[in-house]
Amino acid sequence: MARLSWAVAFLAGWSASASAEPLKIGVLTDMSGVIADTVGKGSVVAAELAVADAGGSVLGRPIQILSADHQFKPDIGLTIARRWFDEEHVEAIADVPGSNVALGVQNLAKSKGKIALISGSGSLDLFGKSCSPTGFIWSFDTTVLPRASVLSGAADGLKKWFVVGPDYAFGHQMERAVTDTVTEMGGTVVGTRRSAIGTSDFASLLLSAAEAKPQVIASSFAGHDGVLLIENASEFGLLKEGIRIASMMLFITDVHSLGLDRMKGIYTTAAFYWDDNDDTRAFSKRFAEKMKRPPTYLQAGVYSSVSHYLKSVKAAGTTEGVEVAKKMRELPVSDLTTPSATIRADGRVMRDMLLVQVKSPDESRGPWDYYKIIRRLKASELMPAQPNPDCAIEQR
Repeated sequence: MARLSWAVAFLAGWSASASAEPLKIGVLTDMSGVIADTVGKGSVVAAELAVADAGGSVLGRPIQILSADHQFKPDIGLTIARRWFDEEHVEAIADVPGSNVALGVQNLAKSKGKIALISGSGSLDLFGKSCSPTGFIWSFDTTVLPRASVLSGAADGLKKWFVVGPDYAFGHQMERAVTDTVTEMGGTVVGTRRSAIGTSDFASLLLSAAEAKPQVIASSFAGHDGVLLIENASEFGLLKEGIRIASMMLFITDVHSLGLDRMKGIYTTAAFYWDDNDDTRAFSKRFAEKMKRPPTYLQAGVYSSVSHYLKSVKAAGTTEGVEVAKKMRELPVSDLTTPSATIRADGRVMRDMLLVQVKSPDESRGPWDYYKIIRRLKASELMPAQPNPDCAIEQR
């Protein structure tokens, strides 16, 4: 009788688990635009790998990944996010490239007590005046990338900088951050130039930069624009003249698209590189089985953020957003792509970064062996320990 009772209880528990409502996580990304290779389908794969590593379920609920293309349009992104939260019971949204979309989604998530895991955007407002108790900024921001580039250049004795970037809020923030850090390090910004997104020719911009005779050109152009600027700089022979190109928004997929011959010697900063250590190689091998290439650092950020979220749900014993967010700030971040990080009260992940240089064809040992790690930069060098003073979240 006891054995029968146990069997009935087991079957009842199994049935309840099997019929439990899934815990849904949405990956809101760029599937068709200028950085689709950088995020896109690869971000969805990264989230799926995080779910697999969590065992596929948490708190007795299966975990389900949803995905959608926001087309870099805030209205479309918000419509999708609102439907996910209100009708499909999504508990967290991840990735969200594009600052305008990310700010809207994070604010919506805050109003509904849901989690925003932002790895594809880095506006200071996300953890400043628009910060959220349920919002997290995972991979980069518009102060960290410029600061990493300038600190590394200063360590090599480079003092004269020219700053170029897109003519909107993101580019303006990057420009200010470069200028502030160059000044702090005793250097000089000898000129700046901005250009609209989608520029077809950077000749005049690069001519202005060359005439100023800088030691470094710091660029915050991303995607197609960033690749085209480097292509034009290579054609004009700027690297051969000894000018360093510090591309602050360069990704390994961009290097692949243009090739090592034209990309060799370019410096950039990354939160992750697939060939860094045994853990990154193991994760990247599994990613490549699905995507036929290693992940970008933004895609690795999706894996890390979803992994930490699921660990925190388990530790909190609930999917209630505010409680999970508290647990996320309490627990250290540690996974295959982010070995050791913490989360500040304002939601910014305090993580180390890598200064890398693109290899020459002769230095590369095979497919996707594109970077030399030049310097490891500690989070404490790049970010203050105290939260952004513009963030009104109650400090711990």
